[in-house]
Amino acid sequence: MLMRVTWGKIKPGKWDEYEKLWNAYAKRTSGASGLRGRYLLRDTDTKDAGYSISLWEKAGDFEAFKKTEPDAKEMAECFVGQYVTTVCEVRGSTP
Repeated sequence: MLMRVTWGKIKPGKWDEYEKLWNAYAKRTSGASGLRGRYLLRDTDTKDAGYSISLWEKAGDFEAFKKTEPDAKEMAECFVGQYVTTVCEVRGSTP
């Protein structure tokens, strides 16, 4: 399994807009092969920061999705400064 984790800070006052765009994108891409789930997390200490996480069954599923992934430019425009995306191999989990 793979997990893609993106962290970033959202422009002040733009969280609600970002969340709406994120939910629309998640709905639009929910049928992607191998996608096990998506999560949007808002930092409880820094209200304009958060994480977007997606969980993928196999690396091949994720790689295929990346090749055809719809543009998410409008979400990226909500970020201020740097945002970071990391792809991780899931090495353990609990139910």
